[in-house]
Amino acid sequence: MPTIKSKSAYSLILLAITGLLSLPALAVTEVRFGIEADVPPFESRNINGELVGLNIDLGNAICARMNVRCVWVDQPYATNIAALQAHAFDVIMPMTPTDARKQQVDFTDVMYPLSSRLVAAKGSLLEPTAAALKGKRIGVLKGTSREAFALAAWASKEVDVQSFGLNAELIGKLLTGELDATLQDSIEISEALLSKPEGSRFDFASPPITDPMLGSGVAMAVRKSDQTLKLKINEALATLKADGTQQAIVERYLAPMSNGMTNASSLQFMGAGAGKPFSQAVRAGDFLYLSGLLGDDANGHFPESTAAQTKAIMDNMRKILESNGSSLKDVVKCTVILANIKDFADMNKVYAGYFAADRFPARTTFEAGKLVANGKIEIECMAYVGHKAQ
Repeated sequence: MPTIKSKSAYSLILLAITGLLSLPALAVTEVRFGIEADVPPFESRNINGELVGLNIDLGNAICARMNVRCVWVDQPYATNIAALQAHAFDVIMPMTPTDARKQQVDFTDVMYPLSSRLVAAKGSLLEPTAAALKGKRIGVLKGTSREAFALAAWASKEVDVQSFGLNAELIGKLLTGELDATLQDSIEISEALLSKPEGSRFDFASPPITDPMLGSGVAMAVRKSDQTLKLKINEALATLKADGTQQAIVERYLAPMSNGMTNASSLQFMGAGAGKPFSQAVRAGDFLYLSGLLGDDANGHFPESTAAQTKAIMDNMRKILESNGSSLKDVVKCTVILANIKDFADMNKVYAGYFAADRFPARTTFEAGKLVANGKIEIECMAYVGHKAQ
């Protein structure tokens, strides 16, 4: 793409969205998507054997924007990463980004949010904790983030986690009483069981479960070597979001099955981890409220300078926002707390670099005197996470 020095990055995006600036042509004429067509309303086959569903419609719309042909490769979800690496196809549609998976594959931007919930017979009083599920049989789908979570969090604590290749098989075991509960995507299990007559005996046994292993948004996976393809998919997805096409597709499938998940009065709590009596983030309607972030690393070590701690905070914030279907450009308000107000200039220089000049959030800054763990800075923000043009 030629460089247009007289335009800002924001102007370039607007030009691309309005069609005045076209995406560079791909060297290929088709993109192959690996799917398992057994999960309505996301991807399945109708009575005529045709592929239908949210992910199919989104994929076709993305291909149209990229000016390539979509090719759909139907194969077991549990083996999709190995099949992707073996070049059986080019993209896994869909896949939830998690830290473990990021070691093997790369991810596109999030297409839409998701949540995972425990489903059991009404009146079971089960809760999604190892103590409550001890001795219980919990079904999960092979290869999913929910299987990884259940095996890590519950299986070692006398919970019988059973994995199934097909959703229909898992649900069949639940209906016959051979399983006590299932951990699945809220929309998926609503469509496959709870909305049907045979599902009248079952209900959600818990609010959405929040854990980094589960993720909170649906994306697509590509090989780490396919950065050009990832870029083109992200550019196409951005134009679909900008002109409302993505929103229309998502609402066509998810609005009826949302069970209040996206209602303005609903609350979703994303836990900060074991032993921490606060949430990393809370979604209330169309807004995401983040807890204050300190500038330490994963091992609790703090860089010496305020500038370095500010960078660590903003990098972490970007990850949290994107994993919850938002981004830094959607941040509307921040509060910056400094241990020493003399560090304001060092903080401000780094902080400003994370936002477009015409999209700075509202902000309050003050000195606290002393912060937790003797940190030099803490930042908390609020971001918009509702459906909108981006």
